[in-house]
Amino acid sequence: MSSYKEENRKRLISLLSSIKENTSPNGWKHVASIAVGGLLSVGFSKQGSYLLVVSSQGRGVINCDTGEKVGRDDEPYEGLIENSLSCFGIGPIEGEEVTLSGLNGGGLPQTTPKGESLELVAPNWPEYDLIFCQNYKSALVPGHQSECSRIYTEHVRAFGFSWCGNYMVAACGSDLDLWKRKAKL
Repeated sequence: MSSYKEENRKRLISLLSSIKENTSPNGWKHVASIAVGGLLSVGFSKQGSYLLVVSSQGRGVINCDTGEKVGRDDEPYEGLIENSLSCFGIGPIEGEEVTLSGLNGGGLPQTTPKGESLELVAPNWPEYDLIFCQNYKSALVPGHQSECSRIYTEHVRAFGFSWCGNYMVAACGSDLDLWKRKAKL
């Protein structure tokens, strides 16, 4: 590796190592950690506060406010649409086509209109760190680290904000973590 690349790599690792771990960043509440064997993809409903979880065991729907499972089927790959980047919902989101993020790609929003963002970094590859940043800051820009929190460390399969910006999810192949924005008093 050239000396320039190695110096830049060391600089980035130094920046990232100064970011503190905080599973409930300012303005957010950790709702739940949920085990999901064979997790393939996740996606937020656009019709309500629900998360669709697609696994090798079927589909589940989670209430994003409580972390409660409110829908479940046991049909693997049922409802997946052609390229597996979307899936039809069940239960309270029956029939809704939900955009997915996961094993096959896809994506969820990685920013909110409030200047928050999620950044995936891997200074300790193959483990990834999911970094939450506020106030239009970035984990990779010098001086921005105090506005960032390491919220999830794992082999990340999917992550993102809900379409309304009030929920966020991080998932690996065996579980997921869910957060919601704290209500203003």
